[in-house]
Amino acid sequence: MSHKAYRVFFSVASVFLLLFGISLLILSINVGGQVQGHEFMWIAIGIVSAVQGYLVPEFEVNDERMKLIKQKAMFCSYFFIISYSIIFMILLITDTIFLTAIQLLGIFTSLIISTVFLLLVFFSKRY
Repeated sequence: MSHKAYRVFFSVASVFLLLFGISLLILSINVGGQVQGHEFMWIAIGIVSAVQGYLVPEFEVNDERMKLIKQKAMFCSYFFIISYSIIFMILLITDTIFLTAIQLLGIFTSLIISTVFLLLVFFSKRY
């Protein structure tokens, strides 16, 4: 398949997944009044699909530039993950937010996934 076909597929998939995740989030809030945690994973997968659609040509060419982009994105995501952990610990210790373990893991995992892939886009623009 050509790059254009991949881009169209990933774009359609990302729109579908983002709409599905947002509708699940709205429904879980309206029906149960509480978020389950898995809704954020659908949104994160939608972000991953959008980033894949944007970076398809660059991922296929595995040159030094792409290796540098991947390396920088993973390095910076480490500091974001530590920051997310510290922020969640502070919010939970001070009883600012009340989350179950499943909710916290869902939010934390989707933040990690989204951060890594959005940093790939950031560094692909920068380098």
